[in-house]
Amino acid sequence: MNITIKNLSKAFFNGPVKVDIFKNLSFTFKQNYSYALIGPSGIGKSTLIHMLAGIDQPSSGSIFLNNQTISKTSFSSRINLRSSLISIVFQKSLLLHELSVLENIMLKKIIHGSTTNIDVAHAKQLLDSINLLDKAEATPTMLSGGQQQKIAILRAVFQAPKFLLADEPTGSLDELSGKQIIHLLLHYKKKCNMGLIISTHDINIAKQCDYIIKIENKQLKYT
Repeated sequence: MNITIKNLSKAFFNGPVKVDIFKNLSFTFKQNYSYALIGPSGIGKSTLIHMLAGIDQPSSGSIFLNNQTISKTSFSSRINLRSSLISIVFQKSLLLHELSVLENIMLKKIIHGSTTNIDVAHAKQLLDSINLLDKAEATPTMLSGGQQQKIAILRAVFQAPKFLLADEPTGSLDELSGKQIIHLLLHYKKKCNMGLIISTHDINIAKQCDYIIKIENKQLKYT
């Protein structure tokens, strides 16, 4: 599966002033490869991640997942298509504190009312793989920031998406926790044969990816 961008433009209005973020952008992200999006704050990294995930819409142009467009469709249609193909990790874990750690990992299944014993076993196996099985029944408030972000990654990979999008996933963590998070993302990218797109300010993180993509002059450029 590929994520393909065709002639995409994105603009915001600051009062009466139009601000172009991307203009006539075309690009393809391929499954099984990792990409680091780099550039200064405000350049459009998060905006691009949100458009690829179907959370935001381009001003014009198209984004295709598996040859199906997620632009120019209803929000519910975009999310339904995206949910089976793409998972996203944000800078903050956004775990639900009302649910246990185990339930947070299985959240998509719980929402659809289709959790099985196999799902529970799979979620526990994921927790065991990062030595947090003893936290299965804990609430997220009982975990450190780094542990919460690890759980967010397990939630993202639980249903084996084709692509994992990570928007500044280490931005609120200390250096050691950040390194662990990147290691975990790259581990699951390889294990699950996913594509991985990470937005980051950290060039050391970017260098661990297969490709470094710089946002410059409203375009994406390999570095």
